[in-house]
Amino acid sequence: MCYSTPHGFNPIEIAKLVERKIALATVSSEIPRKYYRFRPSRFYRGSATADATGCNLKCLYCWSWRANAKLLGAFYTPTEVALKLMEIARDYGYRVIRISGGEPTLAFHHITQVLDKLKEFLLHKNAVFVLETKGILLGHSKEFAEILSRYRRVVVRISIKGCSEEEFHRITGAKASFFSLQLNAVRNLLDHGVGVWPAITISFCSKESLAKLLPRLAECGESIVDKIELEYFKAYPSAVRRLCKNNIAPWISILVDKNRVAKGEEFRELCRGVSKEEDS
Repeated sequence: MCYSTPHGFNPIEIAKLVERKIALATVSSEIPRKYYRFRPSRFYRGSATADATGCNLKCLYCWSWRANAKLLGAFYTPTEVALKLMEIARDYGYRVIRISGGEPTLAFHHITQVLDKLKEFLLHKNAVFVLETKGILLGHSKEFAEILSRYRRVVVRISIKGCSEEEFHRITGAKASFFSLQLNAVRNLLDHGVGVWPAITISFCSKESLAKLLPRLAECGESIVDKIELEYFKAYPSAVRRLCKNNIAPWISILVDKNRVAKGEEFRELCRGVSKEEDS
């Protein structure tokens, strides 16, 4: 069955397909899931990070595109994931543990099993677990938000793709109507008392769409406005090529390999260079 149309695909159905490939059904109670990397990272002033494999969106500027597209990595049980994260946190003195990479909420009950294994560590070390997600599944299922509310010291960062339905579709390839699930995720988590903040990559938003998005977020809960994180697109070469191929130019970006800022016209000039390389 095909879930994609000229107007985009259904990310809920894609999630089901991807879950079958990145999570194993076993006779034991633990659910193994695919990860492609465990690492110390500088984010949140230092964090022990697990990069999950697999996603239900196809964001053109994704920094883990290859790992998600090829489903790279190996299967790890929740116990193995927790032990690796705790080891990194101890070795580096970190008080933040996070799962990032693809879409960590795929195989959701694997995440809760990881949290069960981390519970005592988070409490005794006064540490925090950050779940980084696009929010589609949390917006689709209030139950997931309720389950997360049972855990202490857990916060959720929702990376909102685009500032409008149209921008969401253009960036992710998903149907525009699913944009609102990201906002629903914020609302569901707030309703259940889970710490949450939205992060918006404004490089792909127009001024008009950003101005319209902020009141929509405020409707989810007035307290959320002060927590909004605005970020810029980090132009890794592979992501630049994908954006150029799809004729998408961020109005501002950070050229990672050159360590400087590029505005719209300069990015379009980069695209012309990419096009010449492909033609030669």
